[in-house]
Amino acid sequence: GLLFVGGFAHPPNADAVLWFAKEVFPKIREQIKVNFYIVGSKVTDEIKALEQPGNGIIVKGFVSEEELADLYRNCRIVVVPLRYGAGVKGKVVEAIYNGAPIVTTSVGSEGIPDVEKVLLVKDQPDEFAETVVEFYKDEKRLEDLAEKTQVYIREHFSIDAAWDVIKEDFE
Repeated sequence: GLLFVGGFAHPPNADAVLWFAKEVFPKIREQIKVNFYIVGSKVTDEIKALEQPGNGIIVKGFVSEEELADLYRNCRIVVVPLRYGAGVKGKVVEAIYNGAPIVTTSVGSEGIPDVEKVLLVKDQPDEFAETVVEFYKDEKRLEDLAEKTQVYIREHFSIDAAWDVIKEDFE
């Protein structure tokens, strides 16, 4: 599946999910039968309404750490379709930590050094969808990307540095 993680009290996250669900995901579903899992606290009615019978969108809302770890393991691609918002994105760093292949936007990739090593960055719905489909179908490319992600973590992030980025999610 595809995975999005982010709290919806933060408006850029809500915007990202709505945009992806409406503009990008239908193009992906035309080509591959894949589910889109939406994880995060404070799910709005508008986001709940994205889940319709048979459309492949599954709104999980808030999940336990264990369930989140399972989702990271079982979903092939993490999407971070942010269209606005500043600063380094904790969710992107977290996904990098989980070794997940990530497709994001230029906003999602802001502030991450050597971003092209670990992230696939696309801003247009067609290109975003195309990239997800290409990588989803190609185990080898996904594995390569996951491997590059592991190397990148060792080069760029200590556990402490990552914790500084994501701790605001837990405080």
